[in-house]
Amino acid sequence: MRFSDAGAGRIKTVLSILFLVFVIFAGIKIIPVYVNNYELDDYIREQTPYWLTQRARPEVIQKSILDKAQDLGLPISADQVKVVAPGSIVSVNLDYTVPVDLIVYTLQLHFTPSAENRQI
Repeated sequence: MRFSDAGAGRIKTVLSILFLVFVIFAGIKIIPVYVNNYELDDYIREQTPYWLTQRARPEVIQKSILDKAQDLGLPISADQVKVVAPGSIVSVNLDYTVPVDLIVYTLQLHFTPSAENRQI
């Protein structure tokens, strides 16, 4: 084996390991954000029939969503939550972005969960 061949193999191995470490690191940072968004979306879909039957005011619905988002660690403000609840319909629309710091790059994950329920 020549000396230069052995060095090239080591560089490839080191680069492969660095790439694998970055992929694992990115997964650890990104996957929880998607899981939290799924939980918030599921919460909204489960609660809209309840809010409809209780004839909840839009302010109450918005506060409930903001509390849940805070529990999940999602950076959502009141102006990002749109609630329409005139009585026979409850419609909830969210539009928010979560920044994920990947050390060399900040990834902006954009989510738009929504739910609607009508009274028949």
